[in-house]
Amino acid sequence: MIKRIIDVSNPSYLHMRNYQMIVEQKKNEVERVPIEDMGVLILSNPAITVSSSLISSCQQNNCIIVFCDSRHLPVSVLLPLSGNSIHSKILNIQTSVKKPTKKRLWQKIVVAKIESQAKALLSCGKNSSAVESMKSRVKSGDPDNVESQASRVYWPLMFGKDFRRDQKAEGTNSLLNYGYALLRASVARAICGTGLHPALGIHHHNQYNPMCLADDLMEPFRPVVDRRVYRLWEEEIFDISKKTKSFLLSFLSEPLVFRGKKLPFMVALQHTATSLKKALAEGPEYLEIPSLVIRKQQEMLLI
Repeated sequence: MIKRIIDVSNPSYLHMRNYQMIVEQKKNEVERVPIEDMGVLILSNPAITVSSSLISSCQQNNCIIVFCDSRHLPVSVLLPLSGNSIHSKILNIQTSVKKPTKKRLWQKIVVAKIESQAKALLSCGKNSSAVESMKSRVKSGDPDNVESQASRVYWPLMFGKDFRRDQKAEGTNSLLNYGYALLRASVARAICGTGLHPALGIHHHNQYNPMCLADDLMEPFRPVVDRRVYRLWEEEIFDISKKTKSFLLSFLSEPLVFRGKKLPFMVALQHTATSLKKALAEGPEYLEIPSLVIRKQQEMLLI
């Protein structure tokens, strides 16, 4: 079942009744959504009140809650950590993974990211050969940091030679930040759903980062966000608004190719997380990462 992404942008009171989320605005009920249908709940307004029973029900049903700041940018995420009955056993597997296994897994992730970047460029009518050719240089653990080298080639091709990726910048960078934050939360949701802990990374490691594993696994999926932001950049749209958020959010329902079949993004993401769990226990060869569908810009939804 494909889970729904709910974005609440206006001052509201959210609570639960009969296993449904009730959205009240100015003391009037404006919407109700079955809890079991929800995959992501985005709170985009600081004047939103949420009942503890609703939060608890969301967690029990593996629905993540994303909190946004006054600029509508995600600043935190609430994740369920008890979605698997053998959680402690899986944690033991994660903590005992050997370094060579982690290095080979990271190699597969970096190669998949470069392949995705090349397909995103093709989708936007760009020449992808300079990026595509770099994947053959990725070694176990990526000691030469080919990932970073590929990105330095990729960004000017995607957004022009003057573009610089800067997480603190406005405009296109801000749109990328919004999309990546939702992607990160969705990846973390898929990881937690398998019983894996998002803080125990493969390549990323920081004692202050609670989602190192999500930061690892999201890398091949970033270009799905990039090509949507490119569509906005092409139309000279740089602000985060209700329309741009809706357009960016729809990447979560885009198809990806997994095992030769097209699957909705969030379904393919869950399969990827499941394969990662198996790879950590049995070997890197079990990690399966879906690929992007090359889509021409005119085939994408316009806002």
